[in-house]
Amino acid sequence: MFPIDHIRKISSVLFIIFASSCNSQKNPTPEQKQVLETAKANFVFVEGGTFIMGNNDYHYTTLEHQVALDSYSISKYETTFKEFDLYTELNNLGLVYPNYRNQEDMGPDYGAIGMNWFQAQSYCQWLGEQLNLPIDLPTEAQWEYAARSRGLNVEHATDSGKIEGSFTEKRNYPAYDTIVGAYPPNPLGVYDMSGGRPEWTNDWLVGYSKDTLVNPRYDTIHNYEEKMVRGWHKLRYSVYSRGGSREPDNDGSGVGFRCVCNQKNPIE
Repeated sequence: MFPIDHIRKISSVLFIIFASSCNSQKNPTPEQKQVLETAKANFVFVEGGTFIMGNNDYHYTTLEHQVALDSYSISKYETTFKEFDLYTELNNLGLVYPNYRNQEDMGPDYGAIGMNWFQAQSYCQWLGEQLNLPIDLPTEAQWEYAARSRGLNVEHATDSGKIEGSFTEKRNYPAYDTIVGAYPPNPLGVYDMSGGRPEWTNDWLVGYSKDTLVNPRYDTIHNYEEKMVRGWHKLRYSVYSRGGSREPDNDGSGVGFRCVCNQKNPIE
């Protein structure tokens, strides 16, 4: 069990970050309100169900276990610099990666990077405050279920479940960063869960259980002092891969994120 003092410290950091941003927020302009409305419209409904998580016949094999999830919605795109910059601007926070914005892959429509886990979660919860919705980072199970289009037995989160067609025609291998949504979505309608930025999840790194799990969350229970990161820009990695985890204060490893809405009905 992780030391309770450290858990309290993390909770305090989250509260300070989130409270300070909310208390000092500027009023958004009409253009900024449109960015928020677009973020809301970009959520894709994911009907809940049961699937076998963590095992496959491809490159990576981890402990197979059954997971049941309630319905939720997930952003069809990774959070962009435009969206994250709106959050930092309205809350009087510094830009992420300010000295690298002249790079080709740092434009407003590229997946945002340069934030640690605390900042990523704070953005999702702040977005939820703006839209009056229960928004957060996805759990690892929610991420994999959506990447596999509700648990299909596929290796990649592409239109075919493979790296072929438009992915191999338009992109050199291994992949290079592009604006979000440049390539076809998976059958669920979600983009870049293969070939996009690596993405923070809500969960600590925890060994899989053999038991059937219902809506598993590992935001307080874990084995290691690292948060799970899923999805990799190098397309040889399967959506099943658990090869990535980072300490939650790491902001320099090119990790981005997308949010989920933990509402059982589609967003209206």
